[in-house]
Amino acid sequence: MASRLLTRVDEQGELGLSRRAEPNDVPIELVHRQKSAAAAFSLAVQSSGLEDKEVYGALNLDAGYFSRIKKGEASLHAETVRAFCDVVNNRIYPAWIAYQLGCTLVQIKTEAERQLELERARSAKLADENALLRSLVQRAAA
Repeated sequence: MASRLLTRVDEQGELGLSRRAEPNDVPIELVHRQKSAAAAFSLAVQSSGLEDKEVYGALNLDAGYFSRIKKGEASLHAETVRAFCDVVNNRIYPAWIAYQLGCTLVQIKTEAERQLELERARSAKLADENALLRSLVQRAAA
């Protein structure tokens, strides 16, 4: 007997929850050994530890389209690659693509990171000069 208090909702949507994978990576040699973009894509998803549904849901992709990408019958749009990498928290897929072109990925430094690197180098040089001057003063005093 069906409850009179509970009614069925046929068009109830599903709550779209997404989580970001923990940082993960695989040896670059394993990435390079992938035979196709689909294999690299699948490796990126598998390495993330996320379920397929979590990945395609976070990217607002259709389940069928996602499945076709994994089979090599479709490809991930270039505009979606960054979001994909953010969700799976690795760069396996674009690293494989770069390797196919004879290239590697290099993370671009921000201006602040470049300035910090220059300041650290300058600070290290000053510390070395300071140590040299101290040793010369100590020898002269002795």
